[in-house]
Amino acid sequence: MNRLTRSPHHGRYLRRAAKSRIAILALALLPGAPHAGTPQLSTPRTDYLLSCGGCHGLNGVSNSTLVPDLKDQVGYFLNLPEGRSYIARLPNVAFSITTDEALTGLLNYVIFTLGGDSAPAGALPYTVREVSTLRRMPLTEVSLVKLRQRMVRILIDRYNATPDLRRYGADLYGNPSPP
Repeated sequence: MNRLTRSPHHGRYLRRAAKSRIAILALALLPGAPHAGTPQLSTPRTDYLLSCGGCHGLNGVSNSTLVPDLKDQVGYFLNLPEGRSYIARLPNVAFSITTDEALTGLLNYVIFTLGGDSAPAGALPYTVREVSTLRRMPLTEVSLVKLRQRMVRILIDRYNATPDLRRYGADLYGNPSPP
């Protein structure tokens, strides 16, 4: 049994995630929505909502202790070469069923739109070639929590990143999860 399933808030988290997915699907049923058979253009926001929004929230904020917030935070990781790599190599990103092109658009949407001003000045968008290379090296042999905690310490200490980056993995009292 992992930490997530032991959490007293696990059931509430699952219900919230399910409601988010239902809300996303309900958007397709709104009046004026295209009819079945009408070709749809995929957009990075649509890809985000369908692939990531159920857990990370429609606007990049969800249950911060169980799922990292993206809004106004995720761009900080581009301060570090390993942070840039980390984002594209996360298992749920790397194993996404989207094409390299769609995933590149999605990552750039997450970093430069949801991430707000958190990306460093002059940060370059991901390229299709970069994403294609990185996603073929998924982070499956490391502790993601420890890797993220190490980068967060550096980002806060050296790059003035928001201390809110520490909320993910914290307990109900704001204490970081044990290493």
